[in-house]
Amino acid sequence: MDVLEMTRHRHGTQLIVSLSGEVDADNVTTMRRCLDEAVAARSPECRRLVVDLSDLTFIDTTGLGALVRLRAHVMDDDDALVLVAPDGQVLRRLRRTNLAPLFSIYETLSQALT
Repeated sequence: MDVLEMTRHRHGTQLIVSLSGEVDADNVTTMRRCLDEAVAARSPECRRLVVDLSDLTFIDTTGLGALVRLRAHVMDDDDALVLVAPDGQVLRRLRRTNLAPLFSIYETLSQALT
């Protein structure tokens, strides 16, 4: 099993949270905490949140639920949220659960940052 790893950094006016490994019921609380901290860390000049799922090898329904929760939290503040999810398991799961239309999804981080 891959361990969930998360990093956070700023790129201009965008805050990037990168997730790698696996998200499941055992570590989704850690993912939620990291995403909540990222939302709290944003400043007025850094309002866009980019969640990079490129290196995520697995996400279950609890992880998808955390993304939907994040979307509701961020959208309430009229802030932007985008996901980076190249073609693979994560994007397929977003599509199969009909969650993909809820998000702006980019194939690469560089596309999301433009």
